Amino acid sequence: MIKHTASGMKRPVKIREFEVAIREMSNDELKNIRHEIENSLQHLNRSNARLQAYVDKIEGKEQHYEDNELLDDLTTDELDNIDHGDLQLFSDSLMENNIILKNYQERLDALDQENIFRTSGSSEKETKDTKSNTIPNVSTQSQEPNAIYL
Repeated sequence: MIKHTASGMKRPVKIREFEVAIREMSNDELKNIRHEIENSLQHLNRSNARLQAYVDKIEGKEQHYEDNELLDDLTTDELDNIDHGDLQLFSDSLMENNIILKNYQERLDALDQENIFRTSGSSEKETKDTKSNTIPNVSTQSQEPNAIYL
């Protein structure tokens, strides 16, 4: 049996591979993966809020960040010292981060579906012969446990 763990992540996986991999994991492993994803989401959301503040400052948009928990450590001095030539970098970073956020959300949804399946014996999402699917391109000869990159 191939054991899949989140520790020692080796390569990015597509959502379908992720769905297949989590079927063989223990409930504790699923909880750990959920925790890792939620932690990453929190950091990425904070990063996006900061990037958006930078973009807003460069574009001259009105800024009201006092009530934004994600920006509680952002200082006026920091905003005043951003490089205005980095607008494209900040914008591109925001777009890339949003793709990653979407991928994380898909993984959380897959974890939710797996939890529903484990507790009720059926899934909200109908899949055909999913238990017979295997993870492509994963060697069973490896001495290390297979790992997934969230």
